Amino acid sequence: MVLSASSDEGLFRGLTSLCQLREGSGPGKTECLRIEDRPVIDGRGFMLDVSRCKVPTMETFTELIDLLADLRYNELQLYVEHTFSFRDHEIVWKNASPLTGENIREIDQYCRERFIELVPNLNSFGHFERWLRHEPYKAMAECPNGFRREDPYMVRDHGTTLRPDADSLAFVDSLFTEYLPNFTSGKFNVGMDEPWELGQGWSKEDVSRKGKDKVYLEHLEGIRKLVEKHGKKMQFWADVLLEKPENASLLSPTAEPIIWGYEADHPFDVQSEVVASCGLSFRLAPGTGTWRSFTSRWPDARANLESASENALKHGAEGILLTTWGDCGNHQPWCTLYPSLLYSAQLAWNGTRLDDPPLADAVNCMVFRSSHMNLGAAIMEAGRLDRQIGSRLPNRSLAWNLLFEERRDEVRRHLEKNQTARRMRDGIDFLSRIVEELSGRNSNRKESLAAEELLLGIELSSIALNKGLALLSGNPQQDPHDTPQILRKYEKAWLARARPGGLKESLSLLEGGLSES
Repeated sequence: MVLSASSDEGLFRGLTSLCQLREGSGPGKTECLRIEDRPVIDGRGFMLDVSRCKVPTMETFTELIDLLADLRYNELQLYVEHTFSFRDHEIVWKNASPLTGENIREIDQYCRERFIELVPNLNSFGHFERWLRHEPYKAMAECPNGFRREDPYMVRDHGTTLRPDADSLAFVDSLFTEYLPNFTSGKFNVGMDEPWELGQGWSKEDVSRKGKDKVYLEHLEGIRKLVEKHGKKMQFWADVLLEKPENASLLSPTAEPIIWGYEADHPFDVQSEVVASCGLSFRLAPGTGTWRSFTSRWPDARANLESASENALKHGAEGILLTTWGDCGNHQPWCTLYPSLLYSAQLAWNGTRLDDPPLADAVNCMVFRSSHMNLGAAIMEAGRLDRQIGSRLPNRSLAWNLLFEERRDEVRRHLEKNQTARRMRDGIDFLSRIVEELSGRNSNRKESLAAEELLLGIELSSIALNKGLALLSGNPQQDPHDTPQILRKYEKAWLARARPGGLKESLSLLEGGLSES
């Protein structure tokens, strides 16, 4: 047996393949064969949101990193807004079970031993609401007393975006100084996405005079200089840049935009062509389709991943960064990310598409080390719920929307226009069949935990669809549910993988949704 590679990482990947072959072939000898193996996309990254309520335990992190290594990922980012124990800012993170510097250094080393680069990710402009709601930081906000916007709809009594000024730069630089030494990576994702209220408050005059795009670019350039002062290369989310794509030509050649989009029809082709034509290195960031859903939107995620990988190859992107977010309470079952995690790895390494059955087999084998429950297939089947009921809401599932959308009249109008009672019942029956297929099957620890998560997600989806039935008919729900029992199951599933910080907030949001169901 001979392993040959041009680098230590290549040998590591070869050994990974060998171990997987031995495991797949069972006891005895492995058949004689020759493998020539290499990735089709160099950068194969995964980003996990650890700010929206849920911070995983160290055991969960190491299990995830081991799986990423088996899948030949070479980059991990942990999305942070406030969940790091910044020395002088305890008011921001004290109830969040934050990552410590020691945690980060341990994760960084664990990643490096498996040829994965832990890239720091700290939002540095927008999505600063966890800071700006507190009095010591309010003065740094674009809109200290809050704002309202219609698309996407939001009303806040505090700001979410920093002022684009020198004081903000000095403040985030102090955070960089404390945060970045915990990482060995030479890259740094500074976020900079979705500055929702930019131009509504402190910068209103500047935005009126120069344009929102120019005010943003000037501040981005200030951030870039700080990043390079710390010896890193700046990555940033490209959504504001792509509002006026011609501005890509104004960027420093050392800046690396990350083009994100999570729907099946996201225009990766057009956006990549514009950025690539400016000579910039860039990455594409599709999504797992799991957030704001209890079962995922698997068909949309599949098409989104295929488009991202195809256009990364076509336009010469540096890599793919698969993202999984935790918007609005991080209520999605952890296990629903697995199909996307494996499929993105397949597309970035092998480059060929897979149908669902072999992908389900891969999930069973590589994640659960068992096919007793055929959980891979069950997870993907549950992820077809929205298609089953004819719903195509962007960035969310209908069931999630039925529980959590604050504007009840909007929900009713949407149902009356786009849904029928028959579809709602079909969806409930569809979920019941998945539950029946899973019942009574033997399982190991990993399967059992994932099955409990999935079954809870199915239960929440069924409750939501019954709520939809009630809204359509104008009658009270006929399927009462035990809210305290559901909350206990939710807490148990949460604590099996995550720290307690953020659980109270997530439970409160869920209880509110269930109380109106």
